[in-house]
Amino acid sequence: MAEQMARPASVVLPTLIIPRMNSTKNYPISCYSPNMITTPGIFRAGVIDKPYLYAFTLFLMQILLVIAITRVVGFLLQPLKLPRYTSEIISGFLLGPSGLGKVPDFSKTMFPLRSFFPLHSFSHLGLIYYIFTMALDIDLPSIRRSGLRCFWFACACTIPPFVIAAVSGVTLHKMLGEQTNRTAFIIFISVSFSMTAFSVLARTVTELKLVNTEIGRLTLSAAILVDSFAWIGLALAVAISESGGDTISAIFTLISGILFYAGCFAFIRPMMRKISNRSLSGNEPVGESEETAVLVGVLVSAFIGDLIGIHAVFGAFTYGLAIPQGPLSASLLDKVNDLVKGILLPLYFVGSGLVMDVGSLRDVDSAIYLVALVFVAALLKVLGGVLIAAAYDMQVHDGVSYGLLMNTKGVIELVMLNVGTTRKILGPQSYTILVIMSVVLATLATPLLNSVVKPTRHLVYYKRRTIRWHDPGSELRVISCVHNPRDVPSLIALIDCTFPSKHTPVSVSAVQLIELTGHTPAILLLNNPVSIKAKYGSQFQSQSAVSHAFESYAQLTGGLLIRTSTAISPFMTMHDDIITEAENRHAALVLLPFHMHLAIDGSLETASHPAVRNVNKKILELSPCTVALVIDRGFSGISTRGTPPNVTVLFFGGADDRESLALAGRMSNHVGIEISVVRFLPRNSNTSISSLNLEDAEVRDRYIDEQCLGEFAECSTLAVFEYREHVVRNTEETVEIIRSVELEGRDLLIVGKEQGLVGSRLTAGMTDWSEFPELGPVGDLLASADFGATSSVLIVQAPQSGGGLADSTIVGIMSDRREDPGRFSSFDPR
Repeated sequence: MAEQMARPASVVLPTLIIPRMNSTKNYPISCYSPNMITTPGIFRAGVIDKPYLYAFTLFLMQILLVIAITRVVGFLLQPLKLPRYTSEIISGFLLGPSGLGKVPDFSKTMFPLRSFFPLHSFSHLGLIYYIFTMALDIDLPSIRRSGLRCFWFACACTIPPFVIAAVSGVTLHKMLGEQTNRTAFIIFISVSFSMTAFSVLARTVTELKLVNTEIGRLTLSAAILVDSFAWIGLALAVAISESGGDTISAIFTLISGILFYAGCFAFIRPMMRKISNRSLSGNEPVGESEETAVLVGVLVSAFIGDLIGIHAVFGAFTYGLAIPQGPLSASLLDKVNDLVKGILLPLYFVGSGLVMDVGSLRDVDSAIYLVALVFVAALLKVLGGVLIAAAYDMQVHDGVSYGLLMNTKGVIELVMLNVGTTRKILGPQSYTILVIMSVVLATLATPLLNSVVKPTRHLVYYKRRTIRWHDPGSELRVISCVHNPRDVPSLIALIDCTFPSKHTPVSVSAVQLIELTGHTPAILLLNNPVSIKAKYGSQFQSQSAVSHAFESYAQLTGGLLIRTSTAISPFMTMHDDIITEAENRHAALVLLPFHMHLAIDGSLETASHPAVRNVNKKILELSPCTVALVIDRGFSGISTRGTPPNVTVLFFGGADDRESLALAGRMSNHVGIEISVVRFLPRNSNTSISSLNLEDAEVRDRYIDEQCLGEFAECSTLAVFEYREHVVRNTEETVEIIRSVELEGRDLLIVGKEQGLVGSRLTAGMTDWSEFPELGPVGDLLASADFGATSSVLIVQAPQSGGGLADSTIVGIMSDRREDPGRFSSFDPR
């Protein structure tokens, strides 16, 4: 007996009797000593070289190996921008019999048969909770809000693939030699061809910035319908397969599934809505006991689903659908997602990879036939989307985009395929082919979507992209970005300084930017404001405060139109929201708050998320119009102070400084503003402009500068206006003059980001010690803590290319005025 207990491997092979279809089958199982659960320590003899003989130690090794492999594969495939699903499937394939399983003793050591029960049980527990969280992401009322067009789009991408699979199912079942129920096989194949991975689709739509577009709304709502149909089809196929040809058993299974679905919505949903409403009203937050009870309910629903024969995942999915959007669902997503997606779900992929064996593909003809059917079904989805788009007078590329989005594959398809395998609906060969094709379609969808969807968003053309414009009375369209509620006062003050009136109207689109966390589905942000409040809490309340501040200001100001909105995106793609908004609104100016705010001691501190700086950099780099970045050191509006603000333009020359001057010119229409222009000139600039060669780029730049200064002098009739020039020899003198101007107590300094061909000589070398290069040399100097500035600063950048009142327009008229410099500019300081 003692000798038997000392053996690490199993000695006795008893019999496990499993009742199935009124018969019994004997399965040998391995029994081992309870002392082989955990190691007694690596210092015991025989442990350090074979720790995998102990059950729990082996389980931990498997988890660590799975996480390491999936992370490495994901990192290697990251440049291809493939969905995470693809990398995890490939990881499972590498660990399976077709990958590392071919290495001698690898499978026997790391994945022995005795470890399959705990590994698969644990991975299925993660799967159940993943399906539950996926159901929490789905907003059923959004289907009703999407109208009849959503229904027809869903039918166009579901019925054709379903029909072709159903028609070919009999032939396919015979060619593959499947020893399964033919009816269940046909239904299952038809469902797998027509389904869409909603969770992956929601993330894809968000990343492509399609959430607020018509195609995005249609796709997300249609995917809910398609997935609901797929789950019903799966339940039907499982019921038929489990009945073993017993029609009465199948009918009872279906009736039980319908009753379970109705019971969840009749009893569970009202209870959950009551908890959410109570939290929304502020009476009581969602408690730990309530969250725990709901999570235990997932296990109960999975148990009931498995017991009645519709599979545990269907029970968890139905239970998740019954929970309405609100604080409870948002809290559950935060609690469960990281553990499930980071640790438990990869185990499920490995389990799937261990089942998938390329060696099972023995019949090449049947494999090619199935692959062809999968591609035909995918093309039919695209064709269906194009036809329905044409019927509703939509553009062709919208229909193609819709079809490609509906071909999105993900975890849900793999779950269904695994269910089909475990329930004996699919054989090994068809399972392997369908998993491989799922990965192929998911891989192809990403580049195709990028080539079809993204270019259509950047074909926006409009004329006015600058502040400076030939018609001063035309509407100035502004995008005001808000990262933090502290940004609002200075932004409103700057808008107020642009002098909105009936004769010079201003249209402002105020966009509050909020980070999109990894757990927030696009469908919630699109259709359910309550879910945004539940998800983001104080950020949603701050959004309401931001909207109220802008709208209150608009009510007190004539000639001003305010539109407020919230853009919820990852920081990596947040700049796209602003660029798209600027294009859609035909904006001439984007107002950006600096990522640092004024501290109590007068210095600047990082108050927003550090990633906000990168967002600002991207907007400055890619903006289609003028951008003005404000460093706020307490700048207040005209209506909130007793004395008029003093605004000073530091003018070196160049396109950016000309936009700064144009903004100051618009401010000069306001009777309550004092404006000063300080111009910096190099020492060798006394030569008469009219005697120089206009073909020279630097001379042409000076010509345009003189024209802008003349226009500014003509329009500055209401404001108190001061102009002065400083001739400087080097960078040191430039810094000293800027310091002297700042010490005069200016409220706002306006400067261009770059100083043009002439002014760049006066700032040479300043970038060598630059702390914020995105602000340009002078802007960086004024933002630096070492310089000690106390004035607010506005750094202006003209559009990088095209748009607005082109400088070439001015250059084109210069040759006509060369003989008469006085006519060229009514403002000639020399």
